Amino acid sequence: MIETIQSDVMVCGGGPAGIGAAVAAARLGRQVTLVERHPMLGGMGTAALVNNFCPAHFDRERFIIGGIFAELRDRLISRKALYAIRPTDTVHPRMEPYDPDVFAEEALAFCRDAGVDVLLERRVANADFQPALACAVTFDDGTQRKADVVVDATGDAEIAAAAGVPCLFGEDGTQAVMPLSLCYLMGPIDLDVAQREFPESVSYDPNLDEHYFYYTGANPRVLAWVADARRLGELSIPVKGIAAIMSLPGRPWIAMVNFGRVDIQDPTDPRLLADATDAGRRQVEEGIRFFRKHMPGMDRVELVQLAHRIGVRESRRIVGRYTLTGGDVRAGRQFDDCIAQCCYAIDVHHNGRDTTLLEPFMRGRHFDIPWRSLVPIAGPPNLVVAGRSIGAEREAMSSFRVSPSCMAIGQAAGAGAALALQSGGVIGDVDYDDLRRVLLDQGAIIA
Repeated sequence: MIETIQSDVMVCGGGPAGIGAAVAAARLGRQVTLVERHPMLGGMGTAALVNNFCPAHFDRERFIIGGIFAELRDRLISRKALYAIRPTDTVHPRMEPYDPDVFAEEALAFCRDAGVDVLLERRVANADFQPALACAVTFDDGTQRKADVVVDATGDAEIAAAAGVPCLFGEDGTQAVMPLSLCYLMGPIDLDVAQREFPESVSYDPNLDEHYFYYTGANPRVLAWVADARRLGELSIPVKGIAAIMSLPGRPWIAMVNFGRVDIQDPTDPRLLADATDAGRRQVEEGIRFFRKHMPGMDRVELVQLAHRIGVRESRRIVGRYTLTGGDVRAGRQFDDCIAQCCYAIDVHHNGRDTTLLEPFMRGRHFDIPWRSLVPIAGPPNLVVAGRSIGAEREAMSSFRVSPSCMAIGQAAGAGAALALQSGGVIGDVDYDDLRRVLLDQGAIIA
């Protein structure tokens, strides 16, 4: 059946990009519907427990991402739900762990405060863009709504691909995608023991006035423990180190763990994704045994919570009016139609190997993301794309795929969708000067 509600803008996908898009469009006075297949907003940050802000927003000299992301970040800080970096943290870029439950609560409240109609636990089954400049979106429960402009923030370019937008997939030539990781929460961690025997893994947050476990990187001791366990057959996880172990703000004895690597041919295939999730669960069991044996303060840890879904790093990318390249990222290229900035490392996890290409940015350096990369080169004129699936080479995507930059990209997509309605819904007709003015009015940092 067709519901009577008519949306100006339909945002498909409630991860960081979708949140940014929905709030931006609603604040411009548009009727916005946000559709999310999980029972909570937040995407990979909540459903997949990748609950941190990778440092795409702070170049160790200044914050380079503001706007809607900065507002949501401030809400988490005010609730003492984020271990926040400080401007004095100039030596090493740090992730910012947050409480995923609080993030989901605040994201939902944030959207509803802006007037967004949020539909949870619904998935888009079909998006019919005929006739031109209109779209009928059918959900998996058989209901349908209409919208004038659609924002594809699915992370997999699901709407764009189904609508005939040219897309790329994974690595050029092989189409191999980065492996998946099933994250989880574990505890209790004895922080006193950890601080005594592994002090580099314990940090302090003055806002919460608490010590917490924070490990990410390539500590030689941890690399040796992992290598020994792999040699002895105790670990089959094909990684040389542990990506992250980070406490939950307010509950520092419980930590999120990113210690898994599952190869997959196509993460958009539900059957292959289910098989990958099963493999990820087996890796979780190995990881828990490893931590009990090797990591100081973790001899009694148990599994507290599995992620609702396995974490996906890469799938489709559209062919946009501009393709952001790895060369653009490395050169710190600036664009005349910049809609967001990013300073997170090139971060490519290799399929079929235990290695990762990691190229951090030097202090004070960043690159721009151009509006043209959000606009499909072909396909429905009233469709714009947000998040990791915009027009880019995979090396560039491996940098901006993280939450802060995806939310900034989403904000631009939502603002562009709202502006497009002034010219009949044609995304390609949006005037960049108008878009820039709106983004600046919404607090975005684009210069």
